[in-house]
Amino acid sequence: MGFMTTLTFLNDGFDQIEKYPEQFIDAIKLGMYGIDKNIRNNSNTGRKFITTHGIGYHGNLVEIAKSHHADDFRLYLVGRNTMTTFGYANEIDDIKYRKELVEMAKWIIKDEEKRIKELERKMEE
Repeated sequence: MGFMTTLTFLNDGFDQIEKYPEQFIDAIKLGMYGIDKNIRNNSNTGRKFITTHGIGYHGNLVEIAKSHHADDFRLYLVGRNTMTTFGYANEIDDIKYRKELVEMAKWIIKDEEKRIKELERKMEE
C-alpha cells in the first residue's frame, strides 16, 4: 500500500478553489509533507501534523493532515472549522482542550454504537 492524505475545506470558500485550482493543488502538495508556507505549523498552535492554507482571498480555507502510511490508522475530529488528529500526531499542549476533544469523540463513538445496536435489532426482526 501507499500513503494517504486527509484534508478538509470550508464550503463557503469553495468558489476560491474553483477560481484558483492551482493554489489548491499547491496547498495539497505542501500539506502532504507537513509544510505550511505561512509557518503556522511551527507556531504555538501545536498543529505540526495539520497545516492550514489559504486559497484566493480566503485565509484558512484548507486544512491538510501530513501524509501517513495507508496501514497506519488515524482518527480525526472535524468541527468548529478545524481538524484535529488523535494519537501521537496530536501535539496540542492545552490539556483542557484535548480532554474536551476526547469527550466529543467519545460521544460520537457512543452514538455510533447505539446506531449499530438499532440496526442489529432490526436485522433480528
